[in-house]
Amino acid sequence: MNTPPDSAIRSCRTAVDLAVAFVVAVILLRTFVLEGYLISTGSMAPGLCGFHRQVHCPSCQFVFAFGVAFDESTPGSPGTIQEPTGPRRLATCPNCGQSGIDVSNLPNNHGDQLLVHKHIFDIRPPRRWETVVFRNPASPGEAFVKRVVGLPGETIRIKAGDVHINGQIARKPLSAQLDLRIPVCSLRMPDSDHPEWQLPWDLDQHWKVQQNTLLLSTPPAETQSPAAAQTTEPAWIRFHYWKPSGGRHPAETPLARSAAEPDWSDFLSRFRDVPIAWSAQLHYDSEREVLQCEGVMPAELQRDLVRNATSSEFRNAVFRLAALSHLAPVTDRYGYNSLVASPEYVVSDLMLDTSIQWQQPPARIHVRIPVGNETFGLTLDTSNHSATLLSIDQQTVLQQGTFATGDGQSVHIIASSFDQQIAISINGTAPFPDLPVAAAQPPDEPVEAAAAPIGEHRPDPARAASISLLIERQKRWALGISGGSAIVNRLNMYRDVFYTPGRRRNAIKNDYTIPENCYFVQGDNSPVSSDSRNWEKPVVPHAFLVGKPFLVHLPSKPAILQFAGREWRIRIPDWERIRYIH
Repeated sequence: MNTPPDSAIRSCRTAVDLAVAFVVAVILLRTFVLEGYLISTGSMAPGLCGFHRQVHCPSCQFVFAFGVAFDESTPGSPGTIQEPTGPRRLATCPNCGQSGIDVSNLPNNHGDQLLVHKHIFDIRPPRRWETVVFRNPASPGEAFVKRVVGLPGETIRIKAGDVHINGQIARKPLSAQLDLRIPVCSLRMPDSDHPEWQLPWDLDQHWKVQQNTLLLSTPPAETQSPAAAQTTEPAWIRFHYWKPSGGRHPAETPLARSAAEPDWSDFLSRFRDVPIAWSAQLHYDSEREVLQCEGVMPAELQRDLVRNATSSEFRNAVFRLAALSHLAPVTDRYGYNSLVASPEYVVSDLMLDTSIQWQQPPARIHVRIPVGNETFGLTLDTSNHSATLLSIDQQTVLQQGTFATGDGQSVHIIASSFDQQIAISINGTAPFPDLPVAAAQPPDEPVEAAAAPIGEHRPDPARAASISLLIERQKRWALGISGGSAIVNRLNMYRDVFYTPGRRRNAIKNDYTIPENCYFVQGDNSPVSSDSRNWEKPVVPHAFLVGKPFLVHLPSKPAILQFAGREWRIRIPDWERIRYIH
């Protein structure tokens, strides 16, 4: 019988010792330092998802999550998976607006699994805008994940979607904005046969669309004199949020009373007793002499009105109104929440994220940034890498700086108006040390994105005027390039989280002072989040904090294994969802 050499025995013992040490280390880490938590509901979506279904838009191929489990503030029990049925089985793409996407046959995905650093808040207190895991004060056996928005001793109030601390709006740094931002639209475009869709940008004549990119072709800067290159009018890309269908936003166009009759009376007589919502969607204000539409005018309604019109004035007004009705405000609607009905509010806090490439650099790159009642301008000079911030309204230079060159053939720009302030990043760095904020006082109450109050059929003129003004302001967002050619392969618009009034229980109607050693928390998916706005006991005591989530780890997605003519549903790792949480 051969006896193993002493070196082999020692190697085996070392391997066993290492394995034991590893197991012990894992146990100690799980016991004292790290712990995993599975998110079940969608209160932090779309950044952190609960149980959901992954939807691939059949038109633009945009991938988004469709929630199937929500907090106790929505119909159904907390965390209970709601099977999509009836109209609620149909999703709407948050990028291109494609509606009627059937999700009933899609499998459920587990929620994000968080790796939580326990006891970090025994070393330091949580910071504003930080994500935390804590025990539910009303039911300590449950663990929740929310975002800290109010700190001990502060007076907090939620006004028109923003957090106000001690009477002043709480402004997020750009790093927090990037964590919270929610997609509005991108350059992912539907197929060319999508009849009700338009690019949500107005393009000047030198721009053309090609395979989810925008191409600019103008006389190159090097072929022009220096003076001509400096004064070349920019080729602009202007934001206009084009909604293909639905909504309750207002649109109106002038139409004299004499031109409205008899076509308007004919329309009312034909549809007054017909079970079609058209008669509730279209209005004629005889005092103001305007034809009005609530939401996007359906193509069938437009065809009916035009076909039966007896005057060219009425027919032309219908054409104008149909086109205007597609221009909508950006709202707090979540593609994630198709199972849940909730009011819809206008969101003015937007962020432009764009990447521009070139072979020969353009002379100038311009960005227009509306903030409240003001419009600011960012101008980049690619020859000397200088950046200038201007007040467009006052026609004055506010600040000057420089930006990193990057690879010399592209630039990545982020410009934001979140929280009534400007935030700018160029190639990952901030070119200006101190950025301005809007001078106007934001409103106390949110603006509902509906022409008429719920349950009423006639538009409120004051409400319609307010929404129209906000639509005009958001159209000031623009990107312009002068003196050269360029390729825009990334043009994403995002919005800020909009904190809805909820049940108006805490910090909505009145100021709320946060007790010592307590925190006011809210979910990013505000319409369906059960949080400090709604709880009977509004705050989370420090002792209830579990820790800080820092990693989405080991997420899974459903798959089908086929073998020997049979199918088995299994779960496989979803590597794309693994990410750090800041």
